[in-house]
Amino acid sequence: MALADDAARPFRLAIVNVSTLLESSPQSKAANDKLKAAFVTREEGLNKEQQAIQQAEEELAVRLEAGSISEEEKLQQQRELRDRKRKNTRALEDFREEVRTARDTAVDNLQTQIVQAIGEVREQEQIDVVLRESDYIVASDRGDITAKVMQHLEQKFQAEKAAVSPDSKAKE
Repeated sequence: MALADDAARPFRLAIVNVSTLLESSPQSKAANDKLKAAFVTREEGLNKEQQAIQQAEEELAVRLEAGSISEEEKLQQQRELRDRKRKNTRALEDFREEVRTARDTAVDNLQTQIVQAIGEVREQEQIDVVLRESDYIVASDRGDITAKVMQHLEQKFQAEKAAVSPDSKAKE
């Protein structure tokens, strides 16, 4: 009987703008906020160290111009500055790699959630095929389910947020 129902039902196509969902979904905004929170303190620390190194270089240059520093002290401070610069450069490279990895992981998770939401909306709406916005030439707005998928993502986000809230209050 189910096969007969499927055969009688018209074939339905839909289009979804995945880039809009990636940019504007609440899951995307939450992931960005989480990334910022995770890395902002460390980034500020690295920036402060860079400024401190620059200030130390400027102070050394002033002392060199004034001639108020011995050759031995000059060499010692230059060596220390080089070491600080190298450490800061390595720490900055490590930081950037960690941010890139965390961002890639977040994007992968977000894409998985979006594909799942598209599949769920497709089932609810009894759509046979969903095309990505870049995979077709012309279509009417009637076939665009981006808003429905966005609404579905927002509902899932609110449900997940509500499920987490009682647990976090119980821990406090």
